[in-house]
Amino acid sequence: MKEISDLIVEADTWAMIREWIRNSQLNIEILENNRTQGEEALYHLQITNRSTMGAIALESGGLIVDNGWLCILGSGHSRIYGSLVNNKHSSLFEEGFVIAYDVVGGLFAINTGQFENHSRNIYYFAPDTLEWEDTGKGYTDFINWVLNGDLNQYYETFRWDNWINDLKGLQYDQGISVFPYLWSKEGKDVEKSLKKAIPLHEIWGIQNDFRNQFNG
Repeated sequence: MKEISDLIVEADTWAMIREWIRNSQLNIEILENNRTQGEEALYHLQITNRSTMGAIALESGGLIVDNGWLCILGSGHSRIYGSLVNNKHSSLFEEGFVIAYDVVGGLFAINTGQFENHSRNIYYFAPDTLEWEDTGKGYTDFINWVLNGDLNQYYETFRWDNWINDLKGLQYDQGISVFPYLWSKEGKDVEKSLKKAIPLHEIWGIQNDFRNQFNG
């Protein structure tokens, strides 16, 4: 195990990430952490802050993106579910190392060897298919895409007219359950579906149960 003094370098990538955030057209909030918390996360991950993930872990508790639609994990914060150290999501989904999640139950995870393609790409667990999909992006490209890409286009079939207002009252551990479920034939018209705030772990539990049924 490398000591924390070996993992913190002057030529880090945090300035680059801050520049991406400043140039973004999205509403993005950097969740503050303290130095001890950041250093503990970096030590746990055993990566330097020269890496994009290392810089986010050291300098932030996480990032809340696009009015709370998507959360990027950092060293942890009371307004985000889990962290890069306490990866609560991976206990439900054994594939990959989760680095971000969205409000309707989608998960983004680094391929750690469980997927067929053995690249280190980010995979997305899609609530409308209950399958892991290769984004074709590594971690740094993924973060840049989240901050500066077109999330409206990516989530076009998942979003409804009043979604921003519906997200305002969510607790840190809640997401939006959509019923009929997004993966069902009846759930393709999300505007007409019932939307309800429930704990995120319940959303992931339902998804995992149905996925196991389909694969069984």
